[in-house]
Amino acid sequence: MSEREILYSSLLGVVALISIVVAIIVGRRRFAPGGWALVINMLAMAWWSATYALYWAKVYPDGFFWLDATYLGAVTVVPTLFIFVLQFTHRENWLTRPVLALLIIQPVLTVILLWTDSWHGLFFAGKRSAEDSVIFAGEPWFWVNIIYSYSLYLCVVLLLIKSAMGSRDLYRRQAGLMLLGSLIPWIINVISLFKMNPLPALDLTPIAFMLTGSMMTISLFRYRFLDVVPVARDKLIEKMMDGVLVVDAHERVVDINPALASLFGMEISALIGEKVEKVFPGWEQLQVVHRENDRIGQEILLQDNPAIFLNVRIIQLRDRQQHAQGQLIIFQDITGRKQLEADREELINSLQRALGQVKTLKGLLPICANCKKIRDDQGYWQDVAVYVRDHTEAEFSHGICPECMQQLYPEFYKKIDG
Repeated sequence: MSEREILYSSLLGVVALISIVVAIIVGRRRFAPGGWALVINMLAMAWWSATYALYWAKVYPDGFFWLDATYLGAVTVVPTLFIFVLQFTHRENWLTRPVLALLIIQPVLTVILLWTDSWHGLFFAGKRSAEDSVIFAGEPWFWVNIIYSYSLYLCVVLLLIKSAMGSRDLYRRQAGLMLLGSLIPWIINVISLFKMNPLPALDLTPIAFMLTGSMMTISLFRYRFLDVVPVARDKLIEKMMDGVLVVDAHERVVDINPALASLFGMEISALIGEKVEKVFPGWEQLQVVHRENDRIGQEILLQDNPAIFLNVRIIQLRDRQQHAQGQLIIFQDITGRKQLEADREELINSLQRALGQVKTLKGLLPICANCKKIRDDQGYWQDVAVYVRDHTEAEFSHGICPECMQQLYPEFYKKIDG
């Protein structure tokens, strides 16, 4: 082995070791968002660097074997980094089955076509030398793999840029440090393309990705980005019991959570893109109420079967220049509370009616034809005055009517009448 080969293999061995150490450290937080993806990414990085080191160390079998073996790690690094960034930026919903299939099938197909290249010539077709590991040309699938990898990595950078611009304080520093790390492979590739490589014939890409992993490790310990992760929209909004509806400036539905879709009895996919008044018929009346103050909730009744009472609040969404971007509408189901209020009112009314019946004389009253006593519910005969006093709020004062005065006190009556 020449001095250059010893230097390159040793350097790559260190890169592989650092990658393994990073994988172990991140593995302690593997259940955090993006944790597993980052562990696999660093293990793939370790494989890539280790096999590349074996190539420069001239370990048997020599030739293209160890160069081809590096692709098992190389084709894994970018897809796993893409998955990690999606999870870190809370875009797990992008990982649909077709996307996951593409992230798996393309790397597998690349490795298969590489190892069977001598049969069909779709990858290198003999355009590489065992003495030069840096190759910038090949046949169709070589370019498919290049375009696929760079496109995916460009998405990683753009997602981190958007995350850094849209975050605040701690989270912005997290995303910013990760963005800086993600730019290193691009810088290294530019250096290689312009033939400014300080280590001739050595592919610097594994070293670049090792530096990217190191930057993530720094972020792990300095900003603890796998511990202090912002609460994701998909964790918060999707799990809310209250309904959430987002409309754009043209009053089209752009987002809706499962709670509201269930309340409306419709599929989310059927509501996205529809005009809000089609989804929610009382929209115009609600807009008038909230035009002056978006902090006040408006109670509305949906005449469904059964009827549903909702407390609705509209929050205006504006950009940094205070231009209207849309509205956020929060629907709180208050049917249970309204039912409790109705039950309470009914109880109060029932008590008032019962009290009124106790103090009010109704129906037939048995009265003696001679002495005019009244028979109560227990069968006892009571004086009229006593009965009325006990069954009403009336009180009696004594006096004498003209007829009785004429009969009982005729002389006195004549004087008064005269």
